[in-house]
Amino acid sequence: MKIAIKTLGCKVNQSESASIAGELINNDYEIVQSADNADICIINTCTVTAKSDYQSRQLIRKSARSGAKVIVTGCYAQLRPDDLVNMDGVSRVIGNSDKNEIADIISDLHGNGERTTLNVKGTDLPLFKQTYHSTRSRAFLKIQDGCNKACAYCSVRLARGKSRSLSVEDVLSSAVEMEKSGYREIVLTGVHIGSYGHDLDPVSSISDIVDKLSLSSPGTRFRLSSLEPGEINAGLLSLLKRDNICSHLHIPLQSGSDKILKSMNRGYSTTKYKQVINRIIKEYPDIAIGTDVIVGFPGESDKDFQDTYRFVEELPFSYLHVFPYSRRSSTKASHMPDQINGAVKRSRVNSIIELSQNKKLLYLNRYRDRILNVIIESSEITSGNYIAISDNYIKLTVKGNGLFPGDRVRVRVISLTGSKLLAQAFN
Repeated sequence: MKIAIKTLGCKVNQSESASIAGELINNDYEIVQSADNADICIINTCTVTAKSDYQSRQLIRKSARSGAKVIVTGCYAQLRPDDLVNMDGVSRVIGNSDKNEIADIISDLHGNGERTTLNVKGTDLPLFKQTYHSTRSRAFLKIQDGCNKACAYCSVRLARGKSRSLSVEDVLSSAVEMEKSGYREIVLTGVHIGSYGHDLDPVSSISDIVDKLSLSSPGTRFRLSSLEPGEINAGLLSLLKRDNICSHLHIPLQSGSDKILKSMNRGYSTTKYKQVINRIIKEYPDIAIGTDVIVGFPGESDKDFQDTYRFVEELPFSYLHVFPYSRRSSTKASHMPDQINGAVKRSRVNSIIELSQNKKLLYLNRYRDRILNVIIESSEITSGNYIAISDNYIKLTVKGNGLFPGDRVRVRVISLTGSKLLAQAFN
């Protein structure tokens, strides 16, 4: 039986889709890329914004039109199964906690007309080690799930439950298996990886697990996904000196207005955030620092937005992820007064995106004629060159011969055209 898996949203979903693929392959199913060639299509949905919901429904309808039976899972399925259960072509709706049972569920599928909400239940089940299969050159290792924080705008914690950690032993053995499978970079991911280990016995931490991974798998490059500003401590920063820990941190800001940060329940001020960034840059001047910015949050005045713009402008970010605030039911922010209209949000988003593009270009300009350590991701069929990613999260084109996805090589940057770096591989 042929099965296609389509994924929307975050790296956690990508990791879980790869685990689903690994489990299905172990059960003798064939994974295909296109729903047009599939008997069953699994849609791993996202619900972080209204746009994510819309994209999920679009993908479900498109997959159903192909003639494949459709199984819907992910955060949208967890929070709003009733939206999905009556959609044409949907055979099953499965919550996040039951993704690991998809192989068994598929074996029970029968009848084209079946539409059943199956196993959309609690979100606080413990984590356990899973198989992994992906055609990507980098692996995503989910070390944590859920979140104990209560940001006013976020529905993900409702879909994912309380923070839970994968055991230290399972994290380490998973990394070893990924390395044996040929992955040369592992991205440590979760809903809130900064809380890793707090629920384990004995208690662990994100610094502790990164330290152990670095030593137990010295031939693998490890990259951290998103961390909160208060989680960047001396122990974690010291690990960035190691050759196999990527010089890259993603630290969400969300707003440069103290009033809005308080309304969002983010738990820090702009002063505290700036101190953290300056400390990192002082110790690691070339590090890539990315951030998230939400504009148009309820009550965000023109002054609040200008405060955000100026704050982002003065800090040395290498890239930004910019989002218009999206009203999510069952969140505190959805009931707040002074909701911002769409036109204002779009204008503010465009301003920050333009700022982001300028910052990215400034960062890339620093690397003319410099040497970078990269991992080859794929080849460009038309040009014969390769697509690669550096340890400091720069995507670039590499000229060279005889390279393969997953190869770790050193390159020298030879040109910058627009926002694209071209580099030459060398031994």
